[in-house]
Amino acid sequence: MSVLTAFQGLMNWFVPEHMANDLHTRKRVQMFIVSHLFGPIIATPIPVFLWFADPAPWPHVAILALSIYGFWPFLALVKAFPRAYTPLAMLSVLNLTFAILWGTYNYGGTSSPFLLWFVLTPLLAFMYLGSTWTARVFVFAQITLGIAALYGFYLYGDFPEHIPVSEMVVAGVLSALGANIYVFMMAAYYSSVVDSQSELIKEIDRHQGTLKALTNAKDDAERANGAKSEFLAKMSHELRTPLNAVLGYSEILLEDAELDGRGEQIADLQKISAAGKHLLAMVNDILDISKIEAGKMALHVESVDLDRLVDEVEATARPLAAKNTNSFVVERGPNLGTMRADATKLRQAIFNLLSNAAKFTQNGQITLSAKRNGPWVEIAVADTGIGISREQQQALFSNFTQANSKIAAVYGGTGLGLSLSQNLCRLMGGQIEIESELGKGSRFTIRLPAQAERTEREPVIAHAAATSARARNDDDLLADSEADAGERRTGYAGMSGHLPNHEKRERLLVVDDDRDFLELAERLFLKEDYTPICTDAPQSALQIARTVKPSAIFLDILMPGFDGWDVLAALKADPVTADIPVFMISILSERAKALAAGADGIVMKPLDASKVKAALAGLRATRGQGRAKAANA
Repeated sequence: MSVLTAFQGLMNWFVPEHMANDLHTRKRVQMFIVSHLFGPIIATPIPVFLWFADPAPWPHVAILALSIYGFWPFLALVKAFPRAYTPLAMLSVLNLTFAILWGTYNYGGTSSPFLLWFVLTPLLAFMYLGSTWTARVFVFAQITLGIAALYGFYLYGDFPEHIPVSEMVVAGVLSALGANIYVFMMAAYYSSVVDSQSELIKEIDRHQGTLKALTNAKDDAERANGAKSEFLAKMSHELRTPLNAVLGYSEILLEDAELDGRGEQIADLQKISAAGKHLLAMVNDILDISKIEAGKMALHVESVDLDRLVDEVEATARPLAAKNTNSFVVERGPNLGTMRADATKLRQAIFNLLSNAAKFTQNGQITLSAKRNGPWVEIAVADTGIGISREQQQALFSNFTQANSKIAAVYGGTGLGLSLSQNLCRLMGGQIEIESELGKGSRFTIRLPAQAERTEREPVIAHAAATSARARNDDDLLADSEADAGERRTGYAGMSGHLPNHEKRERLLVVDDDRDFLELAERLFLKEDYTPICTDAPQSALQIARTVKPSAIFLDILMPGFDGWDVLAALKADPVTADIPVFMISILSERAKALAAGADGIVMKPLDASKVKAALAGLRATRGQGRAKAANA
């Protein structure tokens, strides 16, 4: 085995580097090396016999021997000039042809026992060069010219008779034996090459089978992942639908209890509202993750004033940090300026980091810092809390994963916040980096490009509308979500309202096929000193709007048959109702589509008092400016 290994190493040493990576080319070069190493040795008995059998061997036997042993220098030439392999191989074949014709001419002519070696020339030429057109022309030309030259001597000249043909029996035997040994050796090596290629083909077939199995497994996994995302979306929808009533009625009851001074009920209702909002936040996180995995999360890129963003985050985070008696510090770099990003998603990621810092830090310090670093914006949240070990950091950004089970048991949480924040930052072209040491605190840094590129799905928002939206801070009102339409309930009593008793109130038309939602919306709008006109018949929305001419229309998107988009198109096409502001209400995040269709904003379900107040405040602001349209809610 060691001898074969050494021989293989010797052949590989001769193979030019630029040919070593191509399997077929390497095999041809190895055939060239094998034939040139052993060919002269196999042919040695012929010049030796001729030297002793020929009474006057000089110089023709010496020339024959020089031609035979001249094959060895070709190995050194290939090593010295690797790029000249093809011309050297052609020259080697010509040398073989010369040796055969020289021996044939001097010993026997057309009856020479050495002529059978001529059969080897095309075989070796194709082994060295492959079956290219160059090799074919070359082989055909040298065979034709060699035979023509030999036949020309036969017709027009005499062959020298150094040894009578009758005494060349031994030479014939040696020639036939050498030719057969040479062919045997080359055939054996060629057979090993073919066998190795067959094994390679079998290995390729096995790999193709494995690849097919992996592809099928990948397809199954993608289908399972799609089914999981669809399941999460549907379950999120089913959870959000009852939250409409839980959050809405808890807000109403809480306001009534505060007005009446019922302290015990206030505490209970606050717990109900907090639990409902916590459940809503988890549902939103699950839905956002499923949207990202499905590739359906769209960015709403706009110019973000970083100083203002930090102010808004500070106002929300300072009381959050104070719950565990933590101090809150804000550090700003010079010239923060603006950046291009999705403000809602950026704010969401920062709040997630601040919420974690406040949760895992007690009697410590939480620091929010923002700075520019070249073309990047870095927003960091540092704390002096429990910290995270290096091993725990490996899976920290995975879905439903927390540092360890003890932390989950003590501090709670679902393990979705960091995963969602990382995915949102990656969606915006950046990432979240972590530096932490167990027992000494953590530092999470959001790194985003200052100038995000506009995507095809990015909505184009009018400057005035965007300005109004920022003034009302509407982004806080829009939680992205996506779900299929669930079961719809009908039977609401056509229209409701209190027009006779409230003529001075501004009228709002609410169109939704869910009776519970209409009852909740009616109570919320009444509290805001509006007259709600509610209907669960979308087909009659246009006629109602033409009759009562409401100040604004709140229109559900998902309705069976005649959906919200159809109603919106009909309203905008009618000259009487075209200028009435329309707010789309939905569980789904259809902001870009709503704006493109002509809506003035979108209010996300579950509906609560804060969203109603913000939407109506925006309506009052735009009406006060004499404009017909309100910005996004």
